[in-house]
Amino acid sequence: MTVTFRASPPDDLEALLAFSTSDPVSWIDADRYRQESVTRNYRPEWSFLAERDGRPIGRALWWGGSDAAKPSTLDDLIVDVSDDDERVAVAAGLIRAGAEAFGTLPEWVVDVAVDWHDDPRAVAAVAWREQAARTAGLGRTTERVSVAWEPGTGLPAARTDGDLTFRTGDDAEFLDLFARVTVGSLDAHTRATVAELGAHGTAADDLEFYLTLPGRRQDWLVAEDADGLVVGFVLATRTAYDAAISYIAVLPQHRGRGVVDALLAAALRVHGAAGEPRVVGTTDSENVPMRRAFERAGFTVTKRRIVFEA
Repeated sequence: MTVTFRASPPDDLEALLAFSTSDPVSWIDADRYRQESVTRNYRPEWSFLAERDGRPIGRALWWGGSDAAKPSTLDDLIVDVSDDDERVAVAAGLIRAGAEAFGTLPEWVVDVAVDWHDDPRAVAAVAWREQAARTAGLGRTTERVSVAWEPGTGLPAARTDGDLTFRTGDDAEFLDLFARVTVGSLDAHTRATVAELGAHGTAADDLEFYLTLPGRRQDWLVAEDADGLVVGFVLATRTAYDAAISYIAVLPQHRGRGVVDALLAAALRVHGAAGEPRVVGTTDSENVPMRRAFERAGFTVTKRRIVFEA
């Protein structure tokens, strides 16, 4: 039987919101969808249904900024069929239908529990989603760790071999810094983007993206040592929901000196001064140095995130 895929107009809302899943992964409930539809983070033209003989058997919900022309992430994909091969085919079909409509292939984000590797149901749930992602053209899978810090934790002690000072910088300087810190990066997305676009192309892509994030531009901080040499930088910005450490990097020649601790502390002071109740961050599971830096700063792991991207 033929399966069709289409965007879901407003009069399909009840069918769209009737989906749920028992898989131990994140999904969007009706209340959240309605709340974020008001802010245009979810939209009918970004919400797709898969149908067989007129019956909905799958849905995909893409998320984007309130003023964005296109969505940035696939937040939710649920398929209500029992056959594993068909589940993969329907999921891949939904992703491809969205990509065709948007003219781009946004990343697919699946949040799972911290200990998901120990749960066979979670492992199976991630496995079929990864197969669907690859079928649809999202060939790269990265596991990321989400962390959070609260003011009661206290600020971390900076471990550097000298005092650092912090200042703002203009876009041209940050463009240069984004390019310089790609050397030896442990971040999977950065390495893949450098392989595709080169260091300067990656820097331009990064600058363009981070300028779109909420938060104050003056909270992008450049760190200098006692000799006036730039050693690293940190972007204290916001997600749609929380204050965030969106980007933190140490120049290659200054790594291993504890500069990252001072950068984290500086960003936390910015958010603390603004009265933020919570600060979040993410890093690749395989980026052990950054994970340990977050731990030293008092961040706790809240979840793991599976990211499928082209």
